[in-house]
Amino acid sequence: MIVLTGEEAGMALGLPSLATPVMGVSIDSRTLRPGDLFVALRGARFDGHDFVQAAFAAGAAGAIVEKKAWTETRQAQIRGEKRPVYLVDDTLSALSALARAVRRKSGVTVLAVTGSVGKTSTKDLLFALVSQVRRAIATRENENNEVGVPLTLLSIGPDTEVAVVEMAMRGRGQIAALARIAEPEVGIITNVHPVHLELLGSLEAIAQAKVELLQNLRPDGVGVVPWGCKIIEEPVGSAGCRVIRFVEGLNCAGAEIRGVLRPRGDGLNQDLIVQWPEGEAVVEVGPTPPGFLENVLAAAAGCYAAGLPVAACLGGVTGRRASSRRWRVLELPGLVVIDDSYNANPVAVQAALEELVRLAGRKGGRAVAVLGDMLELGREEARYHWEVGQHAAEVGVRLLWGVGRLARWMVEGYLAKQRGDQDSSGEAPAGHLGPDEEISLLIESLRP
Repeated sequence: MIVLTGEEAGMALGLPSLATPVMGVSIDSRTLRPGDLFVALRGARFDGHDFVQAAFAAGAAGAIVEKKAWTETRQAQIRGEKRPVYLVDDTLSALSALARAVRRKSGVTVLAVTGSVGKTSTKDLLFALVSQVRRAIATRENENNEVGVPLTLLSIGPDTEVAVVEMAMRGRGQIAALARIAEPEVGIITNVHPVHLELLGSLEAIAQAKVELLQNLRPDGVGVVPWGCKIIEEPVGSAGCRVIRFVEGLNCAGAEIRGVLRPRGDGLNQDLIVQWPEGEAVVEVGPTPPGFLENVLAAAAGCYAAGLPVAACLGGVTGRRASSRRWRVLELPGLVVIDDSYNANPVAVQAALEELVRLAGRKGGRAVAVLGDMLELGREEARYHWEVGQHAAEVGVRLLWGVGRLARWMVEGYLAKQRGDQDSSGEAPAGHLGPDEEISLLIESLRP
């Protein structure tokens, strides 16, 4: 992390100068490193104020706590402790303020990604592309909320040049709040789909919420949006920033970034062709997950908007590393297995199942899917999981395993569609793993 002086940290927090420089920030006493400043966050099922004593025992240089939560009982637990405790009104706001201070002091370029579908995949691709030409950091997994975004910014180091930040949305105003913390130079909207309708009520409201990112860029910031997404055009036009557009296809004059995937003779590998105003690149890629072309074009457009050399960046496509348990393809004798068990949404999972079946068909194998819980779906979460299981059976998935508490509804939906059926080899067509069970052991059991 970029070190903040005591004066800089105090100014960010609205406090007098802190007693020591801020060398690092932690919200978890179990992973805190000696010298870190501990921030006691509160959530629905935890309260960091209960762990201030543990944080000091782990070597914290100080702690930030909320005035109303810092009770006499809690104060008594650290009586005699000489390291400072700083009182604030809201510890989450304090975490955000420290993150913003680090971001401003660092001078890095921030590229932010949001959208209804493909945020994490686009973030991973963007990080892979940017890393070809700059020293970069990125959001871990999908730590993309009001806690994760500050933690990402607090991981900026002295040699970091670019930060790739993913931003999620659970309601109106949330992306605006995250953007005000990160202050991006480039804001990328991957797409707008009817995801989170239960929160915002309409597709138009979702589009407006996504455009909050473009409305809160730094001065001279650049927005990146899909060409032809009509629902987003009006709010984008009012954002007041320069806009770069990307499109699937090579014949659209209205988009700066254009691209296609062209299959090679083997039916599996493909050529990714990307064009931009100053040039063109062709990159050989293997089997790709659904949405890959849209995501990689959004990432390439982000590089272009940031003034990075697109051709050099695209070299990162072949060496990209997806977030763990996202579209991990395994080819076994007679089987094509995808591990897509990391948190996704119903639209993305159903598309992944369709692509799996197509890929298995080209390889002449049976399609096996390992799927996990889909989170933040509200009161209809069981129905959404059930429908994904039904869809898996409809498109021809031959074996389905669910991982996690909610994934059992996928399995139930799948079995309801195939009630009484058995795979030709005698295997049960579906099964369920608990959240802590090893997916690797399951995959190993599928090997002949």
